[in-house]
Amino acid sequence: IMVESGDEIAAGDVLADVETDKAVVAFESVEEGYLAKILVEEGASDIPVGTVVAIMVESEDDVAAFKDFKADSAPAPAAEAAPEPAPEPAAAPPPPPPPPPPPPAAPAPAPEPTPVAPEPVVEEAVVSMEDEFGEMEVEQDEWSGWYVKKV
Repeated sequence: IMVESGDEIAAGDVLADVETDKAVVAFESVEEGYLAKILVEEGASDIPVGTVVAIMVESEDDVAAFKDFKADSAPAPAAEAAPEPAPEPAAAPPPPPPPPPPPPAAPAPAPEPTPVAPEPVVEEAVVSMEDEFGEMEVEQDEWSGWYVKKV
């Protein structure tokens, strides 16, 4: 935890580091105010998504109101009333099922690499290398192009 209860917070301040199985991410404040209460202790694990971890207030005077606040004493959010289902009209026959999708097309075969004769620049390089290192050979590699090796 980077801050304590009662600390003044500015937008962009790091409140805590959140560790997941893949990374450690800085949890930044998007608003300014005061940290009134930390509800999840440092080092806690397996915290469900959506859990309230801290309470922030606009005024420093409001911090004291949350001194004895407990996370389980928070009122549960009001559930939205589900609308009454509309009466169903007379049953109509179900639509016919859609036709099955066509089978997937076979992938096109990969084109064979086309051998290319060495460019004059490559041949000139081989001749100059032979003068210094002895007999050389030019070969074509299907992945990277031409290469020169000593015979």
